[in-house]
Amino acid sequence: MKKPGRYETLQSLIAGADWDRARDEEFDRHARGAFRDQYVRIPSYRAYVAHIGMDPERLEGWSQIPPVPASAFKTHDLSAATAGSEVAIFETSGTSISRPGRIRLGSTALYETSLLKNLKRHLLPDHARLPAIVFGPHREEAPQSSLWYMVDHMVKKEAKSGAWLVRDGVPRWDLADEILSEAASSNQPVLLLGTTLLYMAYFERLASMDRRFALPPGSRVMDTGGAKGLRTEFDRAEVEAAFADRLGIPSSHLVNEYGMAEMGSQFYDDNLVAAVEKRPREAGKRIPPWVRTRVLDPETLREVPDGKPGILVHYDLANLDTPLAIQTEDVGTRVGNRLTIAGRLPAAEARGCSLAFEQFVEAERRAGTKESR
Repeated sequence: MKKPGRYETLQSLIAGADWDRARDEEFDRHARGAFRDQYVRIPSYRAYVAHIGMDPERLEGWSQIPPVPASAFKTHDLSAATAGSEVAIFETSGTSISRPGRIRLGSTALYETSLLKNLKRHLLPDHARLPAIVFGPHREEAPQSSLWYMVDHMVKKEAKSGAWLVRDGVPRWDLADEILSEAASSNQPVLLLGTTLLYMAYFERLASMDRRFALPPGSRVMDTGGAKGLRTEFDRAEVEAAFADRLGIPSSHLVNEYGMAEMGSQFYDDNLVAAVEKRPREAGKRIPPWVRTRVLDPETLREVPDGKPGILVHYDLANLDTPLAIQTEDVGTRVGNRLTIAGRLPAAEARGCSLAFEQFVEAERRAGTKESR
């Protein structure tokens, strides 16, 4: 029998991961193996590792794997995929004055395995199969977005049906009104997937019209973005209050996601898991069993104890075509396997999947102001 390759081995590891049991020795073995593989297959990473004087054969543990700054994806090709052989190329979001980073993947198998395992755990812990309403574009309109790839794959594999509310870069609010009105009058719960800012833009519109939809119990939401240095930010209590007021969705069924294009894995609140398991929700986001996160002092780059804030560095076994160790510009704290995101480093560039939709919040606010005069 043919021995499984590293892709297949890691796919199997992630698919079978136990959320209640950390396997540190197993993670360490696979992380070191993946690092040695990446050292050979990614020339720019090999040059960086050599530059800092690291000998891969002397690596004593996964925490010694040199992390790549996320910003390096803007200036260097950090992919093992042969140019022209990619099945997906994702770009990081950013401002109009900066060049986006590029993440070239020769296979999406690991990414898809990781995203489905995580999404099903945190959004479908009751194994529900629901119609999905996407507050965003179809993947075909945004082929370089890892977020909309993730959402599209989720809808294909786990949803009863899908409706996308953004076309040609513009939200179709009338369609949203129509679909949510139908959902509210039926007894069919729905799954909403989208960015925090686009939801909030829609709620601004509903507020200006004094309109609400009471979605059936069991309806739920994944929202993402909104904490990465944008001009328009909302605190979590404000977002939760808006969903409860405008759509009748309680905070127990509102699940925030944190992710980045440079990583194959994401992090989620456990609100819905806690509700299904009838226990109090845990603070922060769950670090998947196939990911480890270190928190570093921004001045010394030494690891800080649990509960102390610092720069987040992730080690993700779902990254095989690109370096598994990523040093972010995000700040947060870790306690055990929980991660709390506090924002961005002061000088870091604003980024995030909500960036493209910030204008719609501002537009709805301006429209609401005019109507109230």
